[in-house]
Amino acid sequence: MRYKVIGPPGTGKTYTLLNEVTNYVNKGVPLDKIGYFSFTRKAANEARDRFLKRNPTLDKKDIKYFQTLHSLAFTRLGLKEENVMQEGNYKKIGETCGVQIKYAAYEKNEWNGIFTSDSEYLSLISLARVKQISVLDQYNLNEHLGKIQRDKLEAIDKEINNYKNVYGLIDYTDMLDKFLGPKGTAPKFEVIFVDEAQDLSLIQWSMIKKLEDGYCNDVWIAGDDDQAIFGWAGADVNSFINWQAKQIPLTKSKRVPQLIQQKALDIIERINTRLDKQYLPKSEIGHINQRFKLADIDISQGQWLILTRTKSLLKPISSYLKRKGYFFESSQGNSIGKGLYEDINNFKRMQGGEKLPEILEQKVIERLDDKKPEFNKPWYEAFVKVPFHQLDYVKSMFVNGEDLSKPPRIKISTIHGAKGGEATNVVLYLNQTENTLKGSKRSKEKYDEEQRVWYVGVTRTIDNLYLIKCKNKKKEYKI
Repeated sequence: MRYKVIGPPGTGKTYTLLNEVTNYVNKGVPLDKIGYFSFTRKAANEARDRFLKRNPTLDKKDIKYFQTLHSLAFTRLGLKEENVMQEGNYKKIGETCGVQIKYAAYEKNEWNGIFTSDSEYLSLISLARVKQISVLDQYNLNEHLGKIQRDKLEAIDKEINNYKNVYGLIDYTDMLDKFLGPKGTAPKFEVIFVDEAQDLSLIQWSMIKKLEDGYCNDVWIAGDDDQAIFGWAGADVNSFINWQAKQIPLTKSKRVPQLIQQKALDIIERINTRLDKQYLPKSEIGHINQRFKLADIDISQGQWLILTRTKSLLKPISSYLKRKGYFFESSQGNSIGKGLYEDINNFKRMQGGEKLPEILEQKVIERLDDKKPEFNKPWYEAFVKVPFHQLDYVKSMFVNGEDLSKPPRIKISTIHGAKGGEATNVVLYLNQTENTLKGSKRSKEKYDEEQRVWYVGVTRTIDNLYLIKCKNKKKEYKI
């Protein structure tokens, strides 16, 4: 039997799936016969932790199949990290083919298989593969924005294949290809759950079919086509829309207040192709505020999520937050670095008399005065071996009352990176880059996806939404 859980943001899609996992367990289905797959490793881990919280007698080893589809293929094929293409490999390929490549990597930390690169050649090749079409077919769709030479595209594609063969490497799409091949063995699941299914690519849908065609009795998918924002990476929202199953609609948001929900509805009404669905907000009214710069907003207290359309727009925000002495988190981690963050908190533990493992104590001592390590001082005075600019930033955070023993209360991200997240206060920059503007004009599909991106951004809001206006009105998203 097939089931499709459909619901707008904050309606409890993951909650519903986890309830069903519990129901199957109570019916006697063994945990190793249940597969639960999320789009990112972070989401899979969060779902696993939520399930364990409900079932405290279990631990992680009992539910090994809470993962991404890529990690399933990776483990079933017996692969290791050194078997997989890395950023440096693509740079070497670029050098061979006369193409400058500064960045080319998979989002391996998330295990979602999304490939990003500053080279449109590599991006096009990757997109063709996850869409299960030829590179030339993708080229002929004319979706690329740059001036791509057909002969060079073919040469780079050939070189990538040669390089992988010579060095015995595979990429993230190869993992799925091999899993789908005769040597790829699928676990014998009795039931499968797939969260955020609107983000699956065609090749990932093929994996679901292979898992379903085995010993599987039931398949549950959950998603929202209005949040399908990874088309540029090969996600196929039409497969989600057209997937035939018993529909289970969720309508009541537990996150989005009334004013923000109305703004969200204004956005999705612009989308040409979508499933019609009811969307009811929570009872709170919420607040929408317009500002011209971040400095016009008091972010000294509370939980904040600051969002931009592209990665390049995050850089000045990061600089501003450091100048103001705010502790924050980005895709690179917290703003003072993992090492210093851990050493500060280990120093406090040592001050309290706690005995730590020798290796951790030694790391802390290395930051102190060699002549006379002093534990009676605050860490920001005792840590003499920290670069001045970093120490100055840390001191300013202390003055602001930032609690470095807790995760940062401020997060900055692209809208894509914040998908699935939420915050009491959301700051949304309305400025767009030239490429996003060009891309949205290429086709109805591109236009629809652009609207979905902003819809996702708005609906991260629990209470207060701040819209940062753009000085250049031509580059401002009209919300």
